Amino acid sequence: MKRIIIFLSMALFLSLGINAQTLSTDTFSDANGNMPAVGANFDVPVDVASIGTIFTLTVYLQFDTAVLTYTGYDTANAVANTQVSEYLPGLIKIINGDFPNQSTIADGLLVNLNFDFNGGYTLLRFGTVENPAQGYKSNILPTSYVTWNFPEANVTNGAVEGHFDNVITGGDWNTATAWTLGVVPDEHHNVVVAAGSLVTASAVAEAFAVTVKPGAQFTLTSTLDVTNDFTIESDATGDGSFINNGGFLNVGGNITVERYATNGQWHGISSPVIGAKFDVTYFGGNPEVWVKTYDEDSNGYHYLVDTTALMGAMNGYFTWIQTSGTPMTYDFVGSLRTGTVGFANNMVRTNTGHNFVGNPFTSAIDWNASSGWNKQHLYNAIYFYNGSNWASYISGLPTNGGSQYIAVGQGFFVQVESGYTSGTLQMTSDVCVHNTVGFMKDQSEQTIVRLQVEDAGKVDETVIRFAEEATAEFDGNLDAVKLFSFNNEYPQLYSTANDFMSINSVPYGTSSVALDVKGKDGNTLTISATEAEGFEFLNLKDNNTGVTTNLKSEDYTFTYNSNITDRFELFFGFTGIDTPTTADYAKIYAVDNNVKIVLDDGINADITVYNLLGQRVATRSASGNVTTIAVEKTGYYLVKVNDGANVTTKKVFIR
Repeated sequence: MKRIIIFLSMALFLSLGINAQTLSTDTFSDANGNMPAVGANFDVPVDVASIGTIFTLTVYLQFDTAVLTYTGYDTANAVANTQVSEYLPGLIKIINGDFPNQSTIADGLLVNLNFDFNGGYTLLRFGTVENPAQGYKSNILPTSYVTWNFPEANVTNGAVEGHFDNVITGGDWNTATAWTLGVVPDEHHNVVVAAGSLVTASAVAEAFAVTVKPGAQFTLTSTLDVTNDFTIESDATGDGSFINNGGFLNVGGNITVERYATNGQWHGISSPVIGAKFDVTYFGGNPEVWVKTYDEDSNGYHYLVDTTALMGAMNGYFTWIQTSGTPMTYDFVGSLRTGTVGFANNMVRTNTGHNFVGNPFTSAIDWNASSGWNKQHLYNAIYFYNGSNWASYISGLPTNGGSQYIAVGQGFFVQVESGYTSGTLQMTSDVCVHNTVGFMKDQSEQTIVRLQVEDAGKVDETVIRFAEEATAEFDGNLDAVKLFSFNNEYPQLYSTANDFMSINSVPYGTSSVALDVKGKDGNTLTISATEAEGFEFLNLKDNNTGVTTNLKSEDYTFTYNSNITDRFELFFGFTGIDTPTTADYAKIYAVDNNVKIVLDDGINADITVYNLLGQRVATRSASGNVTTIAVEKTGYYLVKVNDGANVTTKKVFIR
């Protein structure tokens, strides 16, 4: 019996020929240059080799109906006696033969199958002995009448390597219901983190490509493998934001961080990736892009000549894009930064101490972050150019839209303290925050006057802050210097103390502050108070005309003359204070729900607060400086200050 089986096997082998019979089709991909467009109709070839003379050839080819729609086959180029049908949904059956007559099939194309491409990825898999397609095996009925089934080794499967768009609008990456396709992405998915979403990948994840849309927030705490590109987009609505919070991002293609920019303005920028070059980032010279760096030694700006230079880590630059008027998006391409950025004594003071630096990460960073910063011998103010004017921020207080949050790719100034030749600015990803976090005021106790100067819709701000710890000198943790706009169309308003200040913090008891303006000769400027809680009056005196205007009730309009300097003085009247107190040693104020008493140095006094019924509300013993007494209820109160030789009583109003 064994000899008979061997004989039949040999006969079958000889009847089919000495070469292996094969089936094959193509793989359609971008890499192969034959990827169909979504919605297009295309041909999938079924090729054969070494089939020889047979009765019938039956081929089963399986595909995903969500990706492909079968539309027929090319009868003109099919081998004679070939019939094709979609035998089952997602299963093509091809029969060639003229049984009981014999057929000889030449090597090459058997038939072209026609499909519409719906988008996505699918295998084009032949049914075999090991892997029958929906239970069906491709086979040959040879002239020996013994059916021969194709093994896996004799077929070359194909694929359509498109990729599914899978969008997440919030939640955890590994939650299937968070995705528009209802499945967690794999290596065949183009992932889109939608605008306005907050997404976290907290377990191992994968994708073919990832796009973080403008306004999207994506945090990685695990491993994410991306076959192709990882892109963070930017447009007029905002920036995408990505924070790698201890995870591992493995990208097979490019990492690209976009930055949206308007033309015809200077922008302070920095590179959020390692390896970006100016000549690649800025459109290859079309349109024209101008780049300047700031030099502390000369306290000036210099145009960049070497456009092939790498953009350094945490370096700030100024750029100007000259276009026909259309805003443009430029791309930073490179790898993401990890670890500590910056080195010791990297900030210098050879002139004014200003160093132009930048955010090196792919999210906003928080200047007030409790960890991640190493700031040594630096003042606490930061300064941004917003395209038309300088914005400043220090200790919870901004001007011109400044903030503690520094955007992706944003350049900004810091300043080394006077008396030091260098300072240190270093940061880690602990300072990273998602960039849609709203501005939050510092909650420390302070009283603010915010003034604005306006010229035909162009504005500038200055702020005076009253704080117990402030002095009349420059306070590095409370004051910000004045930086003047590159655009001379914008008027400028500032305190003249300490070589000009945009934010001037003064002690309680300060009765006035000197101010000045810059503008275009002959233009009409208007000064107004946009924030002035806790003040009964704000009297702005024009030292040129002698006119005094209470900015609490009206604005002041005047004609600018560059020959007139030190033009204004602002006098403060705190709520509850109509005239100065009669005692020179004590000044009494009401600020919101607090009574404040400022005593001269060396003065000891007992302080008592009464309501209008004569009931004692609070008592304190104080010596010098500022004493603050909180009062819970709104209304008028009497404050009595007794230093043993003099008694001063003042009525104040608590809001």
